Amino acid sequence: MTLLSRRALTAGAAAAALGLGSGLAGFALGQTANSAPAAQATGSGRVIAKGPGYSIVATSPGAKAAGDTKVTDAPLETLHEPIVCQGQRVLHIDNRDIRTDGNAITAEDGCEVHITNSRISAGGVAIHVNNASVHIENSEIEGQKASIDAAGAAQIYAEASTFKGAARRLGQAAIHDLGNNSWL
Repeated sequence: MTLLSRRALTAGAAAAALGLGSGLAGFALGQTANSAPAAQATGSGRVIAKGPGYSIVATSPGAKAAGDTKVTDAPLETLHEPIVCQGQRVLHIDNRDIRTDGNAITAEDGCEVHITNSRISAGGVAIHVNNASVHIENSEIEGQKASIDAAGAAQIYAEASTFKGAARRLGQAAIHDLGNNSWL
């Protein structure tokens, strides 16, 4: 048995012991395993295995810091006025953590808003749309009065997001669920 195949066999056995299956073992065939003993990673857990281009680290279940969200690591922003988009414009809201006591986002009269990887929490309506379109992906939207309030010819496209609060629509407004959403 060659040295490379012995190392791959050792990496495969370690992966099997961790319950990682053959995916890591197949990956390790082209890699050389590090024979150094497991070391303590700086603040992130115990290093189980590492080598060129990979590292497997064990962390405790409670390692997530309080207040962290799963969709964004952006700093908290407290708004006193809503974000307003009017007319033939495009607005991108990416990786934001927005909190407000009133309404958070208003899109009107042909505006197109893209919200990705964000968390929006409002004391009123989180997203108000009137004759505009809003695309929401991988975000958390929460409103005390409503998460979404759509009117006129509003078009809402939602994918892989969580909505807390009512989703209201009036007239020809449409909310398109593209999958993997939670409506709470």
